[in-house]
Formats: sequence, structure tokens, C-alpha cells
Amino acid sequence: MKRLVILLCFSLTLCFNSFGQEWFTSFDVAKKLALAQNKMLFVIWDDALQTPYYIEVIDENGKKMFVDLTRNEEANKIIWDYFIPVLMPESEYGELLNKAKNIRGTNYLSKLEDDSIKIMDVNGAILNSHYSQQTFDNLNTLIELYGLNTSFLNPYFNNYLQKANFTTTFILASKYLDFAIFNSSQTRLDLVSLADGYLEEARIFLPESDLDNQSAFLQKLELFKIKELLISNQPKKAKRLLKRFNVSGIAEINKGLFVFLNYTTFMLLEDEESAGIWTEQLSAVDLKRANQIINTSN
Repeated sequence: MKRLVILLCFSLTLCFNSFGQEWFTSFDVAKKLALAQNKMLFVIWDDALQTPYYIEVIDENGKKMFVDLTRNEEANKIIWDYFIPVLMPESEYGELLNKAKNIRGTNYLSKLEDDSIKIMDVNGAILNSHYSQQTFDNLNTLIELYGLNTSFLNPYFNNYLQKANFTTTFILASKYLDFAIFNSSQTRLDLVSLADGYLEEARIFLPESDLDNQSAFLQKLELFKIKELLISNQPKKAKRLLKRFNVSGIAEINKGLFVFLNYTTFMLLEDEESAGIWTEQLSAVDLKRANQIINTSN
């Protein structure tokens, strides 16, 4: 995905009463619109906007300025262009925490708890959990990194929302990783992190599933961890983890994935001779996916 260069044009006229277009206070209603418009959610805890909330912006002349999100109508309009804004009720915190605490890390849980801007998918999973602002969130950066068109993911969002189980969760994680490959480097890392949480959730669902070959799917989850490393441009670590697997022990349903991981790892390490061993076994689809990772690794 091409890197967006976004210069925001702001009027300093302040809207002292309220936003011209009110933010959603119902998460469920906001999710439906986000699906319809192929957008992520721009979320702030409702208590945080009870007082002035300043964000950093860069205007069309490259000048840095700070605007009060509770008063600046131009900022509000721009947010609506790229996201679905939500004033998240404090009553939602317990459910979001319970869902996240066993599958997400400390950075994620801290982000969920604090008053900063959270970019969420329609399932309430935070995309920008590793995004580090100084004192103020920068609206230009949030748009550049996270103003995504989610149409590719929407069918898998819908399946997950209808019934979250091993299959729908694993497939969503897999599609997030495919989506990450075609995004810029910083956004890619955030998407990989988000996908990792869904993989952990799938791992929890697996024993409850009626799949007969659960050991093969458990192996697939481990192999997908290596795929995350490759997308994150960590081929040396991926190579170390691949050494734990013997070719003879790879389940039939995972052989194509194993070939892809080995080929991509060696190509990222610029070891074309070792990569060549796997080339003939690589499918056309996996070759295209591997080339995208390789060509955008720097």
C-alpha cells in the first residue's frame, strides 16, 4: 500500500457547543457502520472528553498546531472521513478487558486502560497498541498509519461476529497477516500484532472444536508464528524456529505452508541456493506472497 502523505487543512473556527456530527456512543451501532463503510473505529473513553482533549496536527503549510478535539469542528470532519468515531462508555471496559487479558500483552492492556485514542477493528481489538505518542496523539500519523480500507477483511469480520470459534478466528488471523503484507512497515507490524492476538484466541478455541486433526492445526498455529516473524522482517529468528521441525513430521495440511516459510526465510537471508531447494514445491500464490514480503522487507 502506498504511503499516504496527509496534510490537514484546519480552520481555527471553534465549535463551542458540540460536534456537528455526533460520535457514536453505541459500540454495536458503530460496528455496523464501520463494516458498511470499510473503516476502523476511532475510539476514546467517554470520560476523557469531558474536559479539553488536545491532539497534534500538521496543517497544509507543514506547521504543527494543537487543537481541542472537543471543540474543533474541522478535526471532527476529518476523523469522520477516515474512521468511525466512538465515545466508548466506561461500561464496555470489563467485557473488553476479559476478552483481552488472556491473549494480549501488557502494552495492549495498558493501551486499553489509558485515555489515549484507540484505533479498533469491529471486534474491539486495538490496532495501535504499540503506537507511541509523546504527550499528544498526532492526527496526521493516526490517519497515515491506520486510516485503512478494510473491505478485504470484512467477510471474515462478519463470520467472526456471527460465531467466534476456532475456524472463524484462525481464518481472520490468517487474513490479517495477508493484509499486513500489503501495508507499510509500521502498519504491518501493528497488523501482525493484532493477528497474533487472534491466533492466541484460536489456540484457546481449538480444544473445544470438533476437528479430528487438532494436532495438525496446533502445528499450523506454531508455523504461523514463524510467518509473523517473516512479515516482521525477522528471518534469522524464523530460521532458528524452523530448525525445530522435521520435514517428516509436518502434517499434510501444513506442507505448503512449511515450503513457503523455508523459501521466504532463505530469500530474506539472501541465501538463494538454499531457497532453490524449495522453489519447485512452491505454489504460484505462495510465490507471489513471498515476493511481496521479500520486496518490501527493507
